[in-house]
Amino acid sequence: MNIDSKFENVARRSLCKYLSRLDKMQFKIFYGLIVYCWGNHRYFISNQNFFNLWCELNQYCHELDESFPDQYNDHEHIKSFCHAHPYYFIDRLPLELVAKLFSEHIDDRIEILTNIAKILFEEDIYAVYTYTTKTLTLKESADTLVSEALEHIKSFS
Repeated sequence: MNIDSKFENVARRSLCKYLSRLDKMQFKIFYGLIVYCWGNHRYFISNQNFFNLWCELNQYCHELDESFPDQYNDHEHIKSFCHAHPYYFIDRLPLELVAKLFSEHIDDRIEILTNIAKILFEEDIYAVYTYTTKTLTLKESADTLVSEALEHIKSFS
């Protein structure tokens, strides 16, 4: 094992450790931030890994509850379900499993996401978005992003 892969393994374990400490609300904030940064800036996760993560989350949800849409039998139904319930897997699956899957699929700026999870656990959403906007030099204000994130979670909870 080379030094880079050792460093990556340590980084992934650290990310998983902090993600495992988050409660459901904190994980929804974390997930919303990832989706925002991925959708607007392509940070944190490649398209392929995002797709793989989504498929694994859906498969676990279906295994846990057979009434959950089967992604292989009705792709359009699962897509519409996910749009209507963007935080479904956080509410349905054990958070330890969700943390493990995220830490396995994140493939960019793992250290930043680890800090985000740590700050979210130790502080609050404002500290997370302040850190994120500063570290990633985002043009949006932390206050605006916090307001939008909380409104989104409230709308879908």
